[in-house]
Amino acid sequence: MKERNCVIVDAYSTGRYLPGEFKRYGIGTVHVMSAAQIPSIFQAHFNADLYDEVIRPPESMGYEDIVEYHLHALHGRELEFVLAGCETGVELADSLSERLGLPSNGTALSAARRDKARLSCALASAGVRSIRQVVSDNAVEIANWKREAKFDEIVIKPLNSTGTEDVFFCSTDADIQRALGVIVGKTNRVGALNRFALGQEKIKGQQYTVNAVSIDAKAFITEAWTYDTIRVEGASSVCSLERLLEGSEPIVQELSEYLERALQALQIVNGPAHAEIIIDHRGPVLVDFGARLQGTMSAKARTMALGHNHMTLTAWRYADVTTFREYMRLRGPYKRKAHALCVSLISDRGGVVAGYPGLEAIRKLPSFADAIAFVPIGEELVPTIDLASTPGIVYLVNSDMTQLNDDYRKLRAMRMDQVFELVNAR
Repeated sequence: MKERNCVIVDAYSTGRYLPGEFKRYGIGTVHVMSAAQIPSIFQAHFNADLYDEVIRPPESMGYEDIVEYHLHALHGRELEFVLAGCETGVELADSLSERLGLPSNGTALSAARRDKARLSCALASAGVRSIRQVVSDNAVEIANWKREAKFDEIVIKPLNSTGTEDVFFCSTDADIQRALGVIVGKTNRVGALNRFALGQEKIKGQQYTVNAVSIDAKAFITEAWTYDTIRVEGASSVCSLERLLEGSEPIVQELSEYLERALQALQIVNGPAHAEIIIDHRGPVLVDFGARLQGTMSAKARTMALGHNHMTLTAWRYADVTTFREYMRLRGPYKRKAHALCVSLISDRGGVVAGYPGLEAIRKLPSFADAIAFVPIGEELVPTIDLASTPGIVYLVNSDMTQLNDDYRKLRAMRMDQVFELVNAR
C-alpha cells in the first residue's frame, strides 16, 4: 500500500490537532516551520512527537531563502498536500504548495491574505465591498484622513497581527496618537514588526464569524456565529459571546453569499478560511480574515452542536477528496443539531493562577460542553483587553434553549475570583 504524507506549516493554535486527524486517514505529517523560533504565544502548542519529521530553518534567514531551504528539504518526497496550521504559516504554505505542484491558493495574493490593508484593496478591486482605510506611521496624517472622511470614530490596528492584538477605537486626535504610540515600532505576538498602522472606518452593525472550506474553487460554509463584544477602557472591545446560527437562516445565506465573493476575490480555491463580517445598513463587509482554521475553538463542542467542526471538515477535504466533494455537494446549508454558545470569560483583575475552584460548578451546568484556553496554573491572569488575554472560554450546548440561557446567566454571574484562585491578586 502506498505511503501517504503531507506537510503542515506552523501547526500551532487549532492546527496542532491536524496531525491526529490525518493519522486517522493513514497520512503521516511533516512539520515545516516558517521561522527558526516559534512565536511565544504558540510555544505551548508544539509537540514534536506528533510529527514524522520537523524541519526548522536556520536563524536570520530571509523569506525567499526559507522557501528555498524547505523546497530543498522536501525535494523528492511523495507529498499529497501542504496546509497552513495557523496564521504565520499561510504565506509559506502558499509558496511551497505552488512550487511543488500541489493543491494551492497560489502566491499572487498571498500578501493580501495576511496584510489587512492589502486585503481590503483586493476586495475593492474585485468589486466586493471593503472597509475604507488609510495606512500610515504618522498620527497627524491619520487624524486628517479621519476629518476629511467625516468619521466620528475610526479603528486603528496593526497591518498584520492575530488575536485582536492592539486594536483601538479612536474618536480624538489624542486617541490616534496613543494608538500609534503603541503599534508602530512594536514587534507583535506573531513576530512581525509593525512599521505602519492601519486606520479604518468603524462599521456599526452586528458582527459574525463565518468558517468555510474550499475545494476546486467551490466554498462550503461550515458554520456561522453571532459575535458580541463589550468595550474595554483604553483599547477597543473584546468578544464576550458567540451564538451558533442555523444554516438555513436568511442571515446565514447573506453572509455565505458575501463570503463566497470575498474568497473568490482573494483567490482562495483550496482549504479552510475564517472570516469576521459585520452587517450594517449597507450589508456585509469583511473586517478580519484568515486563510486558515479558526483559532481557539473547541472541536468537541462544535461537533456536539453541528455533527462536524472546521478542523475535521478541513482534514476530510484533503484526506478523502472524492467523498468530501460529493458529501458537501449534496449537503446543502449546514444543519444545527443543538443550540450552542461560546462564552469568553472576561477579567477585570490580575494575579497568578493557583487553581480553578469554580470549574467544578461550571462543569455541572446541564449545558456544559467544554472549557478551553484557561490560563495555566502558575501563569499570570491579566485584565482582559483582547482575545489573547481572555482568561478562558466555556462552551454551552443544549437542544433546550431555555436551559441553555439559564446556564449562561449562571455562568456570567460568577466572579473571576470564584472561577480562579489567584495569588497576589490585584
